[in-house]
Amino acid sequence: MRDRLTVAAVFGGVRQRAWSVLIVTAFLVLGAAGAAGPMFAEASDNAAFQLRRDEIPASARQNDAAVVRVSADVGPRSADQQPVMDDLRTVPGLGEPDLTGQSVGAELASPQYWGFTVSAGGKHERGRFFTVQDPAAELVAQGPTGQDGLWLPAPVAAELGVRTGDKISLSLRQGARGTPRNATSTVSGVYAVDAGGRLPADVPGSRKWSLRRGDTPPDTEYETLPAYLLVGDLPTVERLAQSIDDPLFWSVEAALTPGTTLADARRTAAEVELLRRRYAQAQPMVDGEGPLALRFATGISRIVATAQTTTEAVRQRTRPVEWAAITIGLASVLAVALLSARRRERELRHAAAVGMSPVRVGGLWLLEHLLPAVAGAALGWLVAWQLVVRLGPPGAVTESLVPAARSGGAAVLAGLAAVAAVAMLAAYQRVRPAPPATARRALPWGSMVVIIALVAAGGLIGAGGPAGGVDLLVPLLVLAAVGVVAGWLPSRLAGRQGRLPRSPARAVLWLARRRLGSGGAERRLTVVVVTAGLGMLLFALSAVQSTEISADDRVAVAAGAEGVGVLEGSWQLDEAAPLVPKQDPLNPPSFDPVAGVRVPPLPPGNTVVWRTDVRTLLDDDQKDLLVIDPARFAEVALWGRGADLAEARAAVAALAAEPVDAIGRPRVITVADPASDDVDTIRMEVGFGDQYFEVAARVRAFPGQRGRPMYVAAADPTLGKLAFDDPRLRPRNQFSNSVFPQVFLWSSGGADGVQAVVAPHEDVQPERIDTAAALRQGSDYVATSRARGYQLAIAGYLALLAILTLCIYAQRTAALRRPADLMLARIGLGRRRVGRARAVEFVLLASISFAASVAGVLALAPLGARLLDDQPGLLPRLLFTLSPTALVVTACAAVLATLLAVLVARDRSSSEEAAYRDE
Repeated sequence: MRDRLTVAAVFGGVRQRAWSVLIVTAFLVLGAAGAAGPMFAEASDNAAFQLRRDEIPASARQNDAAVVRVSADVGPRSADQQPVMDDLRTVPGLGEPDLTGQSVGAELASPQYWGFTVSAGGKHERGRFFTVQDPAAELVAQGPTGQDGLWLPAPVAAELGVRTGDKISLSLRQGARGTPRNATSTVSGVYAVDAGGRLPADVPGSRKWSLRRGDTPPDTEYETLPAYLLVGDLPTVERLAQSIDDPLFWSVEAALTPGTTLADARRTAAEVELLRRRYAQAQPMVDGEGPLALRFATGISRIVATAQTTTEAVRQRTRPVEWAAITIGLASVLAVALLSARRRERELRHAAAVGMSPVRVGGLWLLEHLLPAVAGAALGWLVAWQLVVRLGPPGAVTESLVPAARSGGAAVLAGLAAVAAVAMLAAYQRVRPAPPATARRALPWGSMVVIIALVAAGGLIGAGGPAGGVDLLVPLLVLAAVGVVAGWLPSRLAGRQGRLPRSPARAVLWLARRRLGSGGAERRLTVVVVTAGLGMLLFALSAVQSTEISADDRVAVAAGAEGVGVLEGSWQLDEAAPLVPKQDPLNPPSFDPVAGVRVPPLPPGNTVVWRTDVRTLLDDDQKDLLVIDPARFAEVALWGRGADLAEARAAVAALAAEPVDAIGRPRVITVADPASDDVDTIRMEVGFGDQYFEVAARVRAFPGQRGRPMYVAAADPTLGKLAFDDPRLRPRNQFSNSVFPQVFLWSSGGADGVQAVVAPHEDVQPERIDTAAALRQGSDYVATSRARGYQLAIAGYLALLAILTLCIYAQRTAALRRPADLMLARIGLGRRRVGRARAVEFVLLASISFAASVAGVLALAPLGARLLDDQPGLLPRLLFTLSPTALVVTACAAVLATLLAVLVARDRSSSEEAAYRDE
């Protein structure tokens, strides 16, 4: 008997048709929630690491790049470097090492004279040896190539008038009276040079020569410039260098392999650091700055550390959400178990009547749910993997697949334990004798949910700092409380129903309303779950859009434009900028604008912005004065997508149309300055005098704001009043303008746009260039984005749970009402009208839940900033708003739930006897 029950229990979980699908789905959600965490973490880590690798600028050196370069004095010949190459081959994650060598004779001979020239046809040019393993693969050839010779840079070849195949002479002289040592070679090829005109240009897809910048031999006459390199393969250069006694210093280079994950890079960095320490201890005691001193260059550790800063911030934001997802998955399994206990009430009574113990019942239920749990765990792992790969962070998912399977399996085992516990408790309640005169009271769970939600919301409002993991449950609690209130509506809508109307058409609505009000606790619970699920979907979608808008606005405020370069003065970009007029000490200074002064004319998409510190008589705080060209500023600055910056853009347009007031005073836009809210004219100390400004507009945020109150004025009327201190004038000495010591070049083209503007002007180099792209990839913004994506996935789980709940309710009520439906159909209402009444009931139920979810999210709107803003100190403030797209998606989910409920509740009984049979 027991063996037959055990065998039946093993396969019983997959023989219950729709209910088996429901069980598998519940475990699928739980397994996916448990498995998604490790996968999401790895994908996020690898995406952050790859992003940091991609952010390495073209001007970076090997200390900042994902390469390793070891220059060690282990021997004078190339064959002596084999142990170094073998050491780098043992480091995991590094590609095949390359051996290079360069002339070091000048550095060893210093301070003696040392000169090396290459000559042909009576013409001479300075150069230095440099050897690589395969010159043809590392150089950009100009014209035909040959074998067994030296590659010359294009400027040297043009100066000497040689081409491939021509003979060249090499001469080295050490000391002012030294005897030249000569050798001859053949031109093996002519290679292109980079923008600097000296070093080799990189082959497309390679950055080897760019990374070597600063590590190649310097010019022997102009030591601040790199030397022209005479490049050849290892045997050729080594033979020529020995013939003229030019020592070579060897280096071994290896790059991190493409597609390396953060975990692999972390191991690579650790091995590289161990190798560095070993070489540092093994090298002989030489001058640390000498030409043969150990040089160990790598940026892998730095890139890994930078990526880990981002990943730690992401993990801090997503870990509470991961636990919330697992909790929701467990809740869904527990809900299915409780519904199973209610559905199988008669079976539990029979088990108790025949003497089965609660432990035995729990064990049988565990076996019954084992196969669905295994299937759900496997499908959940697959779903989590595909969701993370297709919709998650753009990083590789490789090493976390097995840990994710273990994590998902552990969550499913917890769900199985919960099912067994529910079965044991249900059986125990049937076994124990009930007290003879005990009145059973219903638990007021609805009122408890409402009270808990109110307390949680009040505590969230009163708490300080960013929202924590527990605070993220407040939206769910509030939506559940709104669902409790909405659960009482169907009985109110039903009202008092009289007799069945004689008209069959009116009878459909009568029957739907009657049944809508007679659902009892199950109907109220269904409304609560569906409201919470749809509401969380609506809240999560709206939260994603609100945080995206807030991030765009904050990047716009912090960055100002896609690229901002810092210059000494705007006159550097204006060749026609007039000089500062000479001041006559016998005459008082003039305060009129200097003739010819202007805003520098720049290409479209660029503008100059001046900034200085000012004070007013309104308070003692120091504030910013931003001086702009309103006509060009609007097209260059970043304006985000929020309402605050939209007001700022409108204010700039008004300032461009009317930069001065009726009496010629400059107009100004006040930004986040409460001290000037009640005044229309501001007296401001600008430079060495005061100016009066008329308030043109008041806004809460502005591009380029630095976290304190700011004023924005037009350039021509504001700077013109400074006369000789106008920062647009070209200074007569090396001292910068005392009022505006720095100016800023804003460009809509990012860093490349800034460089394109300054490139035509000689001797103009920005002190630094800040970009909006770098801000967007900051750890805080990335962490917020990733956490919102995870929360969106949880909201999808809850929406799925809501759909399943409505389907379960439909299936259960349809089964209970099937005899009544058959009787109504036989007395003249008809089976189609009974079906229509059932469909109308579910439509009304879903409509009530959808309306309640919208009302609940609107009630959460005041708490949106408190829940979603991870950086509440930044401007502009986060504003939570309902997204139209979110409303449409949520409405579609409600429609889908209704259609599935109607489909599940259809009467498929083949006979009247089957319809009357009690399940």
